[in-house]
Amino acid sequence: MDVGRCFLFLLLPSFFFLPSQTQSTDSFTSVLVSQNGLDFVKNLLVNKAIASIIPLQIPRIEKSMKIPFLGGIDVVVSNLTIYELDVASSYVKLGETGVVIVASGTTCNLSMNWHYSYSTWLPPIEISDQGIASVQVIMINFTNS
Repeated sequence: MDVGRCFLFLLLPSFFFLPSQTQSTDSFTSVLVSQNGLDFVKNLLVNKAIASIIPLQIPRIEKSMKIPFLGGIDVVVSNLTIYELDVASSYVKLGETGVVIVASGTTCNLSMNWHYSYSTWLPPIEISDQGIASVQVIMINFTNS
């Protein structure tokens, strides 16, 4: 049984124990969500989100630039893949429009192929290089709103 079904299994019976009618003529049902409950759901959502997107393939990126009287530069980044994402800490709070999840201290590992070429018309020369890069990005901060 996965965590989501277990959560529903524990949550649904609690609706039967809440009063549905009070002394007044208005009927209502209330559910109190504690900070521990919000943290549990936040951890579940963060872990599920990471597991569902990793590895993440990012489309090819190309950029060309012409430099007057000197020539042009073409840069290509391809096969860009995020293969690891770690969230050091995160917290949840109630915002004006809903629940806000803040993740901080996030690290990301990615790999890519790169290529550049520089060409000029005077004298007609082309300089180019290519390679593979592995990058670790440290301390990314995310906030949804």
